[in-house]
Amino acid sequence: MLELIDSSLEALLRAGVPLSAQDIDVSFDAPDREWSAKLNRPTVNLFLWEIKKSTTQARSGVEHFERAGVPMRRFALPRVELRYMLTAWTSDQRDERSLLSGLLRTVLANGEMPDTFMPQELSDLTGITINLASSGAGVPTDLFKTLDGRLKPALDVLVVTDIDTFLETPLATSPAGVNIGFGDSMLPSRRDDFRRIAGEVRVPDAVGALVRSPLGTAIVNAASRFLINAAPGDEIVVELAVPLTAVVPERGGIVIG
Repeated sequence: MLELIDSSLEALLRAGVPLSAQDIDVSFDAPDREWSAKLNRPTVNLFLWEIKKSTTQARSGVEHFERAGVPMRRFALPRVELRYMLTAWTSDQRDERSLLSGLLRTVLANGEMPDTFMPQELSDLTGITINLASSGAGVPTDLFKTLDGRLKPALDVLVVTDIDTFLETPLATSPAGVNIGFGDSMLPSRRDDFRRIAGEVRVPDAVGALVRSPLGTAIVNAASRFLINAAPGDEIVVELAVPLTAVVPERGGIVIG
């Protein structure tokens, strides 16, 4: 679940700022000194530092919905608050300020996650809201120990989402059998060298096209971008009338076309 939220946030920021897949990395690791010492490209870090149940957007009661075409009933899903610390890491302070400005504009311009950037697995949930945390929200002093005492401007971003507990009751007659499967994006890879690759497709009519790698699939969104699991050396294929291909580099994203 959390990795799907991460993926949605990265897709939104890459399209909104924008963040070139070829030039800028996005990381969700703890931005400590050891991590920052390994950086060799401009990087935007989204560090998830707090998870708690929402009291301001809590819902109650029973709701009806469908899962795989079967009418279901469940208690209203719990709403959870996720707080991310967004920082920009560059070798030049002016570039850092420029990146932070783009991140700030994008967060303020999108109070709710657009459907364009929502993976299929989250389509049944109530809208995901995105806001800057209020001035009274408070940030624990211990959090900044993660930065090893270094002063670093950051955006405190609050994401509120449902968490699907999968505790529901079918309203229809129970089927004779149930087939359970998982899409490529939900299967853990047996390879330990894969990562989420950001890509751009710079050809007409690419929006909506299927993208394949040995480790998963994705769809080109309205901003002509996609995120897909792949490993260095893997071939990425964009399924167009004339398929386009690219090889995943050791670092960074890819631009096709």
